[in-house]
This record gives sequence, C-alpha cells and structure tokens, in this order.
Amino acid sequence: MSENETIKEVEAKARSAKLAAEKALPRSSVETLVRIIKGYAVASNGGEAEVKFKDVAGAAGINPTTVSSNNRFLEESGILIMPKYGYYVPSESAIRFARESAWDENGAKSHLRRIVVGCWYGQVAIQNLALRSSLRKSDLRKSLALKCGAPEGDSNALDFLIDFIVYTDLIVVDESGVLTRGNLDGIEKQAGLGILTNGDSSPIMENEVEGQKLPEQSRNSNISIVIHLHVNDFDELTPDHANRLKQWIESFDEVKNTEIQLEQKAVDSSE
Repeated sequence: MSENETIKEVEAKARSAKLAAEKALPRSSVETLVRIIKGYAVASNGGEAEVKFKDVAGAAGINPTTVSSNNRFLEESGILIMPKYGYYVPSESAIRFARESAWDENGAKSHLRRIVVGCWYGQVAIQNLALRSSLRKSDLRKSLALKCGAPEGDSNALDFLIDFIVYTDLIVVDESGVLTRGNLDGIEKQAGLGILTNGDSSPIMENEVEGQKLPEQSRNSNISIVIHLHVNDFDELTPDHANRLKQWIESFDEVKNTEIQLEQKAVDSSE
C-alpha cells in the first residue's frame, strides 16, 4: 500500500468518529478490501466455519483494526454474513470470487459485480450513467454522499467506495478520471435498468414524476399525466438505452390517459 493510501485510511477512520454516514462505507483501499474478502474465504475454510476478524487478520496479514473497521461495510453489502455477533462467514459469491481470482481475477470479479449491482451504491452508479455517456468522479461522489448521508469528512471513504465499484468493472474510469458504464452482461434485470435519472442525478423511480411519488390510488384514477423525455443527443439513444426507456415508460401503463411526448432539444455544444 502506498504512503498516500495509508494517510487516506487514517484520515477516514479519524473523521468517521465525529459524524457517521447513514450507511456503512469502506475505510480502506480497494486492494485492502480484496485482501480482506479473500482472507475471510481462507480463514472460514470456504465458508464452513464462523470466524472472528482477528482470525482473518492473521490469514490475510492485515492489522486486526483494519479488518474490523471494514466489517460493517462488507456485511451491509452482502459480501459477509454475520450468523451471530462477532462472527462472520463470507457469502457464496464472495467465496467464488476468492477461489476463482487465483486463476482469473478479471473473470472472478463478476461475482462481486453481482453483489454490488444490488447494493445502494451500485444502484446510484447505474442510475447516474443510465442516460449519460460519461460522468465525473466528483459528480458520482456527490450523489453517493447525498444517498448515504455522508458528512464532508467521509470524502476519502467515498473515494474508496468508488474505487471498489470500479474494481468490479460495474463502471470504468479512464486516464483522465472520467467514469463510463462498465460490464452489465447478464445482470440487466438485477440492476433495475428501468430506473432513470433527472438533471440533478437523483433517481426517478418507476412510480415518481418530477420527484413526487404517485399515490397508489392515482394509478387507477381517471387522471392524465404528460411525460416529457428530453434526449440531448439522439446518437446516444442506443438500442440498449431505448429498451430501458421503453421499460420505464411501460411502468405507467396502469395510469389512464398517459400521453408520451418525445422531442429533440437543441443543446449548445459549448455547455
């Protein structure tokens, strides 16, 4: 681990004691997280034994405090299971990842990716890239922070989280730090790709319009809803994107008199 990563880990731990996010965040770099996951697979003998964090620290060669500080994040993500207080076993997908990564780490990442796509942070990443070709890391960090209620002091932890998502190949980052959609082969339905986003990167769920949830009774009421879908660049409306749009639009089919209008909006290329 580099000196810079070590400093960021210390800062993330120190600041988390002041104000805590509503959801657990990683407190270590992605390299350390991967070592911890593999350590749990080894220490538990492939999930057959319940183990404590100190057992994993010895198996992975990591400081026990570092392992302990990441347990909550790994458990909330579904990577670890806590059958009883203080004891953990890795999930089936985590075990498969640990076993297969020795031979094909890139292929083994698919097991973690299936876990991440069902987590809140995986959904935030997918939603932000639903109708965008790219995204700045700072924008994704902001969306993640708003979703989990993270204070400013959790900035480093949010960076660790983004790096973890990137590691699973759910999103891809280029040399300039720009994020793009990654590998979602075979997990489109699990990812909930019928979810779109509005201009401020917050998700528009299938029963929401302009940030307001539709009352359940309104689905069968005699009302009219007009939905305007603004596509800035029709070249980006690929068959895959169009299919996701179709799925989302179809979620309104129970509302009577729904009118769908699709229009192209001119955008200043200098923006």
